[in-house]
Amino acid sequence: MKRLQKVSLFSVAPKAAHPGLMPFSQLLLQGYPTGKTLKGHKLVDQFALGERYVLITDNDNLFEEVLHIYLLDLELNLLDEMDISRPLTPGVYQLCRHDDTQIQFRFFDEGLWTLRIHQQPQPRPLNYSRFPVRRPLKLWGQQYLSVAPAAAR
Repeated sequence: MKRLQKVSLFSVAPKAAHPGLMPFSQLLLQGYPTGKTLKGHKLVDQFALGERYVLITDNDNLFEEVLHIYLLDLELNLLDEMDISRPLTPGVYQLCRHDDTQIQFRFFDEGLWTLRIHQQPQPRPLNYSRFPVRRPLKLWGQQYLSVAPAAAR
């Protein structure tokens, strides 16, 4: 069985952004440019799951309002992406734990979130996800990632 493991293969080099625009960064693999661009200025976590990578970035802002999550394949092609945000609600990413197919983390003050990585994509009309998740608009989205408040223990 494939296991989700923390890795340290990637880094980012922030690109200059105009004030008020979304910050972007160049993705680096072991220090070498990949030609891929991600939203955010800071890589806060990274995992490998078999032949896939989960990368989590933020905007490197003390009053953070958004977390960017990406799923890439071995060739660094984008399989899925999502943003987690609430207007005027700051959050700080903090990894709590991870196991074979999920990551539990804190971002907003009110509790834990669980990010699940599915083996097969789940088709969604218009790539819809529930608030506070935002995704790029697509006629039929193929979602490998899902996030929800963690179940109370």
